[in-house]
Amino acid sequence: MRGALGRISRVGPSAVISISTSISYAPRRRWTIAHELGHLELHKTGSQLELCKDADISENYDAGTEREANAFASEFLMPSTLWSKCVDVAEPNLDIVGTLAKEFEVSFTAAAIRFVKLCPECCCVVFAKEGKIEWFARGSDFDYQMQQGTKLDPYTLAFDYFKKGTVTTRPETVSASAWLSDKYVKADDELVEHCRILPHLGATLSLLWVPP
Repeated sequence: MRGALGRISRVGPSAVISISTSISYAPRRRWTIAHELGHLELHKTGSQLELCKDADISENYDAGTEREANAFASEFLMPSTLWSKCVDVAEPNLDIVGTLAKEFEVSFTAAAIRFVKLCPECCCVVFAKEGKIEWFARGSDFDYQMQQGTKLDPYTLAFDYFKKGTVTTRPETVSASAWLSDKYVKADDELVEHCRILPHLGATLSLLWVPP
């Protein structure tokens, strides 16, 4: 199959879901299947052509039915009734995300997005590529302003990867203004950044946490 990672062919109440053989990463295959199941459950009047799309795991992927299918996949693979207990932690970090990703057999990126959406702490996750913020997912209490497409500030941990090729694996305290463009952020405000390199994507994923 070319041009798509997943496809659903529907005839009445029955359907066949096809997954591209190019996907060798098991969590990615599971996500794509769950995404197509979302179309089957939510979009009963959709045409086959409309559903032959890449089930991208990204907060940029907001084209109506595709975001709805992603939301279905997220709840299907990472049920909120289970995750709400797992993410209720005093200090959010990506080590917890990695553990949950393995336990629920989902990708690190999918787990990170789900984590910040359900975590009761004030946090968000930022995906950066080529030294710029490509997208971010925020928790319900994260009301600070950020800008997609902006260059990473030299005082962020993510910047270190694109500048030096490496980044510390420990959470570090950084200036809040290095990440946030909110006018209410003061010069001496700080937040905690935990950064991970995504080598297969040439990107970074940073979890930002604003302690109480």
